[in-house]
Amino acid sequence: MKSALLITVLASICLLSNAADIPVYPNFNVQKLAGTWYRIADVVEGKERTNTTPIDDVVEPSEEGDMVLRMRYIQDGKCKVTPVHLSHTDKPGIFTIPASNEIVHMVDVRYESYHIVHVEQNGTYSLYLLSRKRKVANNVRRKFKTLAKTLGFDVNHIINVRLADSCPVILSIRPVYPSAGKSKCPQIICQRQ
Repeated sequence: MKSALLITVLASICLLSNAADIPVYPNFNVQKLAGTWYRIADVVEGKERTNTTPIDDVVEPSEEGDMVLRMRYIQDGKCKVTPVHLSHTDKPGIFTIPASNEIVHMVDVRYESYHIVHVEQNGTYSLYLLSRKRKVANNVRRKFKTLAKTLGFDVNHIINVRLADSCPVILSIRPVYPSAGKSKCPQIICQRQ
């Protein structure tokens, strides 16, 4: 038990020492990040994972340099959208999320294909790989893994994200009464949410 606690403390110290050294993509341009992105892989240290299935993230930049990230995901069988407001700082590529005290670093960006984001919140750290398409080249995955290791993450904790195609089709049974002379049995109605 003591050794597990010691390992956790040492890992936290390693991550904390690296926090000040998080690389930031030079000359970051939030306008070029606009559009739909798919989460490909992530690694999280210091917190529990949520029980959600990501669909996609939509980045909506403002002219002032802030952005709204609309995260679409499935939780408990239902589609949800969570808007997250990111405020720019005086350093391009570094944002804050005032609602949750998070600091976001745009670590590596290829606007037409992928970006890697580091998120820090109260002693927890996450690294995300997002792509314009549902798949990325193996060299991008290797780059993500190398960067995760450099930043002090345990690369054995990297998760390749399984994306949902879209919101689930909900089947509900409700009575539909056809015209006279036909059966009065309920019909199954498919609804897309």
